[in-house]
Amino acid sequence: MDLFLVVVVLLVALVFTYTNGFHDTANAIATVVGTKVLTPRQAIMLAAVTNLIGSFFGLAVAKTISSGLVEAKFVTQEVLICALLAAIFWNLLTWWFGLPSSSTHALVGSLCGAAFSAAVFMTAGQLDKDNKPISPWTAIKWDESKPKMEKKLALAPPELVQALGDKARINGTHSVKLGTNTVQAVAFSGRVEMVTQKQKIEKSGLMSKVLIPMITSPILGFLGGLVFMGVLYLLLRSWRPVTVNRWFGKLQLGSSAYMGFSHGMNDATKCMGIITLALVAATSKGLFDNIPAWASFLVTQEGTDPLKMSLGDHVMSWLPAWLQFGYMPNPADVKSQGIPNWVVVICALTMAAGTAAGGWRIIRTLGHRMVKLQPVHGFAAETMAATVLAGTAHFGMPVSTTHAITTSIMGVGCAKRFSALKLKVVERIIWAWILTLPATAIVAFVFVWLCHQVGWIK
Repeated sequence: MDLFLVVVVLLVALVFTYTNGFHDTANAIATVVGTKVLTPRQAIMLAAVTNLIGSFFGLAVAKTISSGLVEAKFVTQEVLICALLAAIFWNLLTWWFGLPSSSTHALVGSLCGAAFSAAVFMTAGQLDKDNKPISPWTAIKWDESKPKMEKKLALAPPELVQALGDKARINGTHSVKLGTNTVQAVAFSGRVEMVTQKQKIEKSGLMSKVLIPMITSPILGFLGGLVFMGVLYLLLRSWRPVTVNRWFGKLQLGSSAYMGFSHGMNDATKCMGIITLALVAATSKGLFDNIPAWASFLVTQEGTDPLKMSLGDHVMSWLPAWLQFGYMPNPADVKSQGIPNWVVVICALTMAAGTAAGGWRIIRTLGHRMVKLQPVHGFAAETMAATVLAGTAHFGMPVSTTHAITTSIMGVGCAKRFSALKLKVVERIIWAWILTLPATAIVAFVFVWLCHQVGWIK
């Protein structure tokens, strides 16, 4: 039964990723379709490829979803299934009405609501060390600050390179003895850099990783789009409209690829964390001990192999040195949970399939009905939205692609004149944003409560 639940979690997580595809990935291509630079079919292919590549390079969001928002002791396989079903329900509901709400916040709200619901009956009648009733709100990590050793790369001294010897040819993070100290070094494509450590205070939890970025990322998107478009108006004021459209029609191909890449770094990694969490739990319980050899890829140990590179690292290693631009992988943290490469690929491909299936409703809302877009507007909106997404993905903040691109389009429209914005459409979108977190939390709470009532969750 436990192994069956693991399979169900995998399948339901992929269903969510699929709905995320036709719900959120459409946002990554809406402007390039709305400006008629690409046809929907061409834009979908571009989004599929760039999403796939982007998902190889950013796994910080996956780690936040898997371990940074709720207490793991309240998240069983059954609770995960309820959370994913609630997020799928919200994605389908808002997709049906053509509302670009946030799949990211739908998953976060569902996960928090499901964990809280499970904690209600798991903590019933229990007392803490101060002999006070345990609150079910402890299931949610609200705001945490803890010291952590931050690893950075620095120029490796010659004696370190010499101490590495033949290991310098093996890509990965190595530990070597240098005098009386043990030093870590990262080797990649013949280059060697030393790992330095500095203590910092790491902030995590729902407040730091979700709620604050949920407010600041739309503001950054709007102001960035407004200022960037204003600068472009200033620089291009003497250009002929035909020339502007011709040049920015080409430049928008690059901005669309950048948008898809950044979307892959952020959104495509959400369910990777949930799937990995389920696989690690199943492996530690011994559920995969007797599986056939062809299914051994399911076995996922806790932690990270220091010599294992991400798919993004592999892609960079295949390029000639002059195209790598000095790229170096991040130092491996054996205590941090690694994401299996096959999970990365299958999630990215599933999202690409979802994009091809049904994103046109939301593409129409963003690309046509909010403001009338020309290629220069699409270029500005996509560039600013992609920059916001790439920055937040680097810090492991699961922000909304919908928020980023929609507010960037608003800012670009307002740079010309505020009357260019269709406020009725904007109002519908804002209400969907406000409702997403509490609505999905309530739906997930009810799902877990119902499963508890029938005895499926104890």
